[in-house]
Amino acid sequence: MEQQLQEQFHKAFYDLVKRAVKNDDHDYIVQLYVEIRERLANMIIRKSGPAYQRLLSDFDVEFFEQRLRHKAFDAHSMASLVNTTFQWVHDLQMPIRDSDTDAAKQRVLSTDTMAEMVPAYINEVHSCIDTMEKDMKEFYDNRNHPVVREMIKQSIASARQ
Repeated sequence: MEQQLQEQFHKAFYDLVKRAVKNDDHDYIVQLYVEIRERLANMIIRKSGPAYQRLLSDFDVEFFEQRLRHKAFDAHSMASLVNTTFQWVHDLQMPIRDSDTDAAKQRVLSTDTMAEMVPAYINEVHSCIDTMEKDMKEFYDNRNHPVVREMIKQSIASARQ
């Protein structure tokens, strides 16, 4: 029952996204864009570091909104956004997830229209970020395990070089 409700909720949400694209509901589309940027930004620990600044630059909300409002955001722009977003996901996630992320990106890029691509993009990106958050929680929960402790030591040593 709970799964059916969740599936219905997701279907209704993505129908709403599709309608927003078709009706040029720029405010809603920008809101969804900001949510993705914020979720990715939350994965970066040092908010004053170059990675965080680069992410904010790559996801320039004002520029994105201007392009939408002036009808300058086309299929090429969307493909570029998909590539940029999934590159960030790829860079922030555990390497074991790379093939899943590549498959998610391809599912988005294989859509035929902007009204199909945008909901697919929102769905796939949020799904990848959900997985990243679960992985981080699991890593944190097991931080005292000898294997995890060794991984942390190796990461620190690698970062110092």
